[in-house]
Amino acid sequence: MVKPFKQFLFAFIVMLILATISIAISTGKITVGSLALRYPSLQQLLGLDSAKNKSEFTLVPELARLERYIDSISNNPEVDTSFLQNRDNLFANTDSLSNTSTDSAKIVSTKSITVEILKNTLVPIELPDSTFSSLSSFFNALTNGQTNKHQVRIMHYGDSQIEGDRITSFLRLRLQSRFGGSGVGLLHAVPHSYQPGAIYQTISNNWEQTLISDLGKGAVEHRFGLLGGYSIFEKRKKFSKGGFGEAYIDFERRGKSQNARNFSQCRIFYGKASEPFMLSIQYGPKTQEAEIIAPTNEISSMTWRVPLDEKSIRIDFKGDESPLVYGVSLESPAGIIVDNIAIRGSSGVDFTRADDKSLKQALGLVNPSLIILQFGVNVVPHIVKSYDYYENQLYQQMRAIKRAHPKVSIILIGVSDMARRENGVYVSYPNIELIRNAQRNAAFRAGAAFWDCFTAMGGKNSVPAWAFASPPLASKDFVHFTLRGSNLVAEMFYSSLMQSYNSYIQQNE
Repeated sequence: MVKPFKQFLFAFIVMLILATISIAISTGKITVGSLALRYPSLQQLLGLDSAKNKSEFTLVPELARLERYIDSISNNPEVDTSFLQNRDNLFANTDSLSNTSTDSAKIVSTKSITVEILKNTLVPIELPDSTFSSLSSFFNALTNGQTNKHQVRIMHYGDSQIEGDRITSFLRLRLQSRFGGSGVGLLHAVPHSYQPGAIYQTISNNWEQTLISDLGKGAVEHRFGLLGGYSIFEKRKKFSKGGFGEAYIDFERRGKSQNARNFSQCRIFYGKASEPFMLSIQYGPKTQEAEIIAPTNEISSMTWRVPLDEKSIRIDFKGDESPLVYGVSLESPAGIIVDNIAIRGSSGVDFTRADDKSLKQALGLVNPSLIILQFGVNVVPHIVKSYDYYENQLYQQMRAIKRAHPKVSIILIGVSDMARRENGVYVSYPNIELIRNAQRNAAFRAGAAFWDCFTAMGGKNSVPAWAFASPPLASKDFVHFTLRGSNLVAEMFYSSLMQSYNSYIQQNE
């Protein structure tokens, strides 16, 4: 066993060597051939990192200053105001502002902007052609009153950026408030660490979950249902020598969001049941309904109505062998349903890992009108000269979705800004725009729409400003949004979506 004194001595020597290098060489890296070795500065070693608040882009809270500046140039014929229509230029240094006041010019030259300006500067949804054909299926469902009679489902797939119902929850609230509908939509049988605020989920301790990332590790190949994974229940020890295995899932309504918590329907999705099993639902003091499900190799579902005044429900499973449980949807029979489907670590290329038959079965059960794909941050750290490979991968995903469900509309949300520390300043990764362009090209090739999240955030070097805003809009990993930032992104996207919808209605009229 290594003595604590020796451990301390070793750590001290390492720190001393790093400190010596940091003092002797101030560039922050040593280059040997094509290899660049980066090392911490003395300030970092001592916890005095001078870069922690540095950014080339600042969100300023004083909206009135910007409003006065915009008003001051709007009617000035000597000043070119076209930059106000273009978000990229809004953050750029502009020589044409030399006739304005010093204070106003300083705001633009330091690339400062407010949250209100971000909200009010619309970044439109881009279409692959001059028509709305890529979104007509979804817009028709909204226009023709289908939300009053049937479900109009939106499936929001994404990486960890949307985990915990972030972005999706605000979008759901807005759409359900305008077009009707309630409930949080699809949930895994085994809850994520970050649960939606309107529902609290608990389970028995004999559930096991398999996600799409487990393919090749004992997973049932191609069987990933709607959520990119499935769950099974194991027999408890007391049943190991015979009898039934059993498991439960509890849901409790929480929070203040009436739309999200007021589901009136519970739907269970399952498949690959080699033996009969029993499904039952309990609320109040007793079991309300129960049904024995016959063996099946197909993806199927069971639906129950749930009274709105029941605060909690329990779903019970019993059987010799567990089926694959693909998820539970808490929803309304009609109106807008918005599912949050976060696949951590994904770059959005998982749909082709399911065979066409199972994907068609799964999507056919819920009949989505719109699928939103929001990926890209997991691609950013892998810096290459060309992202043609990623464009082709994303194109194949959307083609697979269209083969499985031809009428569905698709919107691809582009990669958000990500930053790293360079020379004491946090700056965007150099490949963000290349990835964004590859995503746009893939969407247009597949006949899908595209929304540029990077530009909506403010473009290059925007995420440090989001992270250092007060209160913060992004976390200090310079990747993920805070809840406040997620709501801002959702609000900007919703505004763009409704702008396209209103244009669609006007065009048809």
